[in-house]
Formats: sequence, C-alpha cells, structure tokens
Amino acid sequence: MLREFKQTENEINAEARSTRERIESLKQDIDVERERLVDKDSAGRERLRITIQDLESEVADQEVEIGNLQEQQKSLEDRSLALGDTERQRKVEVDKARRQVERVKTGLQELTQQTSDQMSAFGRGVKEALLAIRKTQWSGMEPIGPIGKHIKLRDPKWSLIIETTLDKALNSFLVESHADRIKLDKIFRQCGCQSRIIVCKTELFDYSEGEPDQEYMTILRALNIDNEIVKRQLINLNRIEQIILVEQRSLGDKIMVSNRGGFPRNVTACLSADGYNVGARGGGLATQAINLVRPSSRLGEDISQAIAREKQLLVEQNQKLADAQKACAEVKREIETLAAEHKRSGLAER
Repeated sequence: MLREFKQTENEINAEARSTRERIESLKQDIDVERERLVDKDSAGRERLRITIQDLESEVADQEVEIGNLQEQQKSLEDRSLALGDTERQRKVEVDKARRQVERVKTGLQELTQQTSDQMSAFGRGVKEALLAIRKTQWSGMEPIGPIGKHIKLRDPKWSLIIETTLDKALNSFLVESHADRIKLDKIFRQCGCQSRIIVCKTELFDYSEGEPDQEYMTILRALNIDNEIVKRQLINLNRIEQIILVEQRSLGDKIMVSNRGGFPRNVTACLSADGYNVGARGGGLATQAINLVRPSSRLGEDISQAIAREKQLLVEQNQKLADAQKACAEVKREIETLAAEHKRSGLAER
C-alpha cells in the first residue's frame, strides 16, 4: 500500500549517497591542492588557497544538503508510519461495520421467518415437541415451556439486554420429576429439539425480601410473567429479582457505588440497555461489554415492532459502514498525496 513512500525514500537515499560521494571527492581534491601549495611561489599559493577555500565551501554546502535530505527522510518516515497506522485502523473499522451490517441482516431474516412460525424462535423441533407433550401422560405436572412463551416485556427498550441475559433459559422446559425428565428427553430426541430440561420444585416461595428498593428497575420488574413456577425458577437460576437495569452505562457506574462505595441493597449486578455489565458481586466493579444476541420474538414482543426496529437499525449500520469506508478512502488519498508531494520535491531538488 505504501509503495510510493518506499520509492521516494529510495530516491532520497540515492541522492544522499551521491552527495556523500561528492563530499569525499571534494575532500580528496582539497588534499591534493594542499600538497601542491608546498611547491608554489607566493602568487601560486594564493590562487591555491582560494581554490581550497572554494572547495571547502562546496563541502560545507554539500554537508548541509546531506542534513536536509536526512531531515526530509525522517519526516517522510514519520508521516508514512502515522498514515499507515491510521489506514490499518480505518480498515478495522470498516470490517467491524460490515460485520454489524451482516449481523443485523441475519437477525432481520430470522425475525421475518418467525412471522409464520413463532415457535421457531425457540429452536428446531420445539413446535413438534409441544404437540407430543400434549399427547403424553406425565407423572407430575405437564412440562412447562419453552419458558419464554410465558414471558412478555413491559418495555421493548430492555429487549436485547434481557434476552441476552436469559438466552438459553428462554428455550428451557420445566418438569417436576426425573421420570418426566427422561420421558421429555426422549420426545426431544425424536423431534430434534435441543432445549434444556430443568427438574424443579413447584413451591411458590416468597421472594420479596430479596428485592432491591422500588426505585430500581430489575429484570423481574421489566417482565410480565404469566406462570408463577416459571417466575420462581428464573429467580432461582438467574437472580432476575436482583439484577437491575439502566438505560446507559454511565448511570450504572454511579448506582453501583452509591451505597457507601458499594452496591445497593439486594443488588447483585447492573446491566445497561447499551450493552454493559456494570459490576457484579463475583467480579467486583469491573465493567464489561456484553455480546448481545440477535433479536427474536422469545420475549413476547410484537414481531412487526421488532422487524421495524431492526430495519431502522440496518439503516443506521449501513450509514456507519458508509462513513467508515469514506474515512478509509480519505486516508488513502492522503497517503497518495503525501507520496506525490515528496516525489515532486525530490525531482525539483535534482
């Protein structure tokens, strides 16, 4: 990519070598003239002194030129290295933006497919497994699932962060005994369903004492769960009553040190809608970016709304890609301009 810079650098080096050779030649001429001074009369010696002075002056000029060439080469190297680093960074940004566009396109395709079969959001074979479950006799309660079928978002702004947090739990099924787990596993294998099976207790325990203050939005408070057993299992397995939600990371940073430098009461973690885990009991106050899952209808969100949101996101991501490509092209033009300037400068000096 930086061929032009290398060519110009070679030209500068060649000119520097030529100048150094000229200096050595002049110094040799000076030495010869000094030897001739010994055998000359007064007038001859004066002429030789003038010749030597002229040669020494030319040597000085050539040494100044060498210094200028070295400075020019150093400037070229510094600017070309800086532009090279910038160009590589711009390419990384273009690749990242392109991947984001493809990711949104894939998510949009999956959402479109779910308009005709909403159960497909929970994975392969779930629709067939549900039909088989209804035809089977169970020793305990009929299996409940997929869990996400019993959940609806109260506000779509929490959609991605909650779906990412619960993810595989949303595809899970609940059974009351190990015997029923074995029976359900057989159905899953027949249907090609890979959902997790959880053996659970059906006790409806009181969880209110473990919740944080009402001022905080938790995952539990952001959801409408129509099955109390599902709710208790998500509390047991995912601590949804103690994970708080904020719209932006900056607010989470403040909240998680608000209790005398520590977490608020009954708060185990803080997640932001813009994709950050702002501290957790097990990991201290470290803030980490979260790899958000592709959106689906697993949280009961209206498919048309989800599709509309993804289409808007695709427009935004395409604009980011265009901006990144434009920035990359600008750096490339700057590299070409700089190379041309150095080439013209080298030709002018010669």
